[in-house]
Amino acid sequence: MDARAGIGIVKHGKRSFGQFAHWTANDKEVQGTAIYASSKEILMNNKKLLILGGYGNTGRLIAGLLLQETDIELILAGRSIEKAENLAQLLNDRFEGNRVTGIRADASDAENLKQVFCGVDMVIVASSTAKYAAHAALAALEVGIDYMDIQYSTEKTSLLKSMTSEIEKAGRCFITDGGFHPGLPAALVHYVAQHYDKLEKANVGSVIKINWAGLSVAESTAYEFMSELTDFETLVFKKGKWEKSRFQGMLNYITMDFGRGFGRQYAVPMFIEEMRCIPETYPSISETGFYVGGFNWFVDWLIFPLATILLKLFPKRAAKTTTKLMSWGLKTFSKPPYGTLLKVESAGIKGGKAKTIDVTLYHQDGYMFTAIPVVACLLQYLDGPIRKPGFWTQANIVEPNRMMKDMERMGVDVTIHVQ
Repeated sequence: MDARAGIGIVKHGKRSFGQFAHWTANDKEVQGTAIYASSKEILMNNKKLLILGGYGNTGRLIAGLLLQETDIELILAGRSIEKAENLAQLLNDRFEGNRVTGIRADASDAENLKQVFCGVDMVIVASSTAKYAAHAALAALEVGIDYMDIQYSTEKTSLLKSMTSEIEKAGRCFITDGGFHPGLPAALVHYVAQHYDKLEKANVGSVIKINWAGLSVAESTAYEFMSELTDFETLVFKKGKWEKSRFQGMLNYITMDFGRGFGRQYAVPMFIEEMRCIPETYPSISETGFYVGGFNWFVDWLIFPLATILLKLFPKRAAKTTTKLMSWGLKTFSKPPYGTLLKVESAGIKGGKAKTIDVTLYHQDGYMFTAIPVVACLLQYLDGPIRKPGFWTQANIVEPNRMMKDMERMGVDVTIHVQ
């Protein structure tokens, strides 16, 4: 089945182009995977975007892809002006136009954020922690610029939802939950739904297998990662209503065949805000939800349950211990194959006959798989179709057909199977 036209064949899309690179600044290797091939569809746009956390693992990839795909100007901002300026110079050396500037910005300082936001069209919050995303959102609204973030945080989402009326009155476009999850699960449901007369089931699963032993992660990032894993709702939609699963979903898991060496694995429910509208959008659906696969047997069945209990009972005192325990378990017991994958398994009726469609998205690098959907969304924002006032999730504002096409072109492997 063609990812754009819906032709009835099985398609295995694999368009990996460009080269992998390591960026070096001040004799210290700053690692990141970047695509430097020139796009045939360069956007002609005079926009200026600021990336908060622009020299981080994901921010630097977003920057490289935006320079590759568009002619916009970029400001890379973070607490270290040295890192920001060094990366800006490296990017200016690789891309034409001298379009990148590095500046210092303190995400914890609202006044500083308002100053650095002046003169830009949008801020992209790509920092590793969601702790200060609220500061950035409030500053963006006050200054009068658009906003996008890539962090998963229920607290952040609640705050942004409470700001919806102010965002609309100001005529600003605020996009949250960018990346692959959250960011793509609901978009995958929208993509398959157009090929049914009646969509009845759509479950999205994810598997993230990372070589944690070879990954350098800041303590603050590790702590937030741990907090996210133990602070999510386990809702799934079944028989006309959202139901909460038991014991963080560990007793209500499903199995899904992810292929690519991952095989059939269990996955537990993890509610993400973008899925909330799916039953209302498609009234015929009887089952939908997002499920996340495990890390490794030791973390999944020993460390994770223990950490969940400890953080509930002693949220402050147990934070450091559980973070270190999780980090050790991930680095010690995670084994190949490595890669990041999303899959939607759907079923419904087309032309009076039963039909199933499975769509798999894959990238070997989890950071790149976060950056590519963000940039694919921004391409639609810069073109204008989705630049409209309001508070949106990435998955529910993008046009899914173009999203799939652009992601595949930038290196995401797309496989579609129809029966």
